[in-house]
Amino acid sequence: MNPATLRPRWRHHCLPAAGAALLAAALPAHATNGTMPHGYGIKAQGMGGASIALPQDALAAANNPAGMAFVGNRLDLGLAVVLPKPASTFGNTDFDGDGVKAIPIPEFGYNRVLDERQSVGVSVYGNGVTTQYDTSILGGPGSANDAAKLMQVIVAPTYALRLGPGQAVGVSLDLAYQRFRVSGVPDGLGQEGQGNESSTGAGFKLGWTGQVSDQLTLGAMYAARMRMGKLKAYRNLLAHSGEFDVPERYGVGVAWRPRDGIVIAADLMRVNWGDIDSLANALTAPQPGFGWRSQTISRIGASWQATPALTLRTGYSHGTQIVGKESTTLDYLAPVTPQDHATLGATWAMDASHELSLVYTRVFGEEVRGSGPSAGVNVRMSQQWLGAAWAWKW
Repeated sequence: MNPATLRPRWRHHCLPAAGAALLAAALPAHATNGTMPHGYGIKAQGMGGASIALPQDALAAANNPAGMAFVGNRLDLGLAVVLPKPASTFGNTDFDGDGVKAIPIPEFGYNRVLDERQSVGVSVYGNGVTTQYDTSILGGPGSANDAAKLMQVIVAPTYALRLGPGQAVGVSLDLAYQRFRVSGVPDGLGQEGQGNESSTGAGFKLGWTGQVSDQLTLGAMYAARMRMGKLKAYRNLLAHSGEFDVPERYGVGVAWRPRDGIVIAADLMRVNWGDIDSLANALTAPQPGFGWRSQTISRIGASWQATPALTLRTGYSHGTQIVGKESTTLDYLAPVTPQDHATLGATWAMDASHELSLVYTRVFGEEVRGSGPSAGVNVRMSQQWLGAAWAWKW
């Protein structure tokens, strides 16, 4: 961000290919952990996102590429709909940022077993944030209504190798496309209305899954920072002339099967938002940012096979707060304040080859009240998610 963005009225503060096309056509996601959702895959979302040691479908590579060794031959198509309620307060005036009432988020996964040890596949998933106000807040006379949209689509071709019974490693090449737009906020030259800008980039993911006993499975994953091309139209708004990378993340997980039909899974993950200057820089920095801090996320979930055809799920996740109190003046564009999520999910096996999965997520509202240079600017958000996925197995 550039200091010129602080010239507000509030002057004192201021198939694989088909799957990728499907996601690219969607509206930007509305994330709950920074620009990321609370979990990738409808089944994982139903367990609060817990997934590092518990692969359940062909979206597994988004969570841990080693998991693709255990999901078999399958095709997964899913769609979640997010109902967001972002809002902000400047002084004594409240603004609703829910101009986009419902946001679709598709997902796609494909996996093929090559032999008893090897499998290849692809997981396609997305990150993003969308906020649309119905008025101009920080712009001058004649400015457009304030809004921000970020969409990131990640296509992860994956190779997984079984090392032995219950043991596997995996690697993904993460290919990313992002599209960015800000309206109603002047950049460092006082200009606005740059429109949509896009860039591409790449990274990689590594993973391991190991069954250490009949009841216990462990997992670990590492996703490198995705180096994205610069968003040149926003070179006077974002740090380092338009830099906007996808942050590094890593985590460990456990899955425990205390008895037949019951699985309890838990993850601990770290996402290094603090390494991305456009997000992490303080409001008062030479190149101001959103003041985001790196985040630790804990997730726990349980599944119960109630009948041979019906599996029920529930979960909960908590993330540390990433929005800094001294930088809320800019976070009204992306009020990613939620920390806690409660989930319910289910899968119905229609026959040996087809299944339908459902999820509901309640994202509890959280407000961050500004202080210091952002005193009087408060940001908040809550959400609800509804999702469904269909799978074909062979």
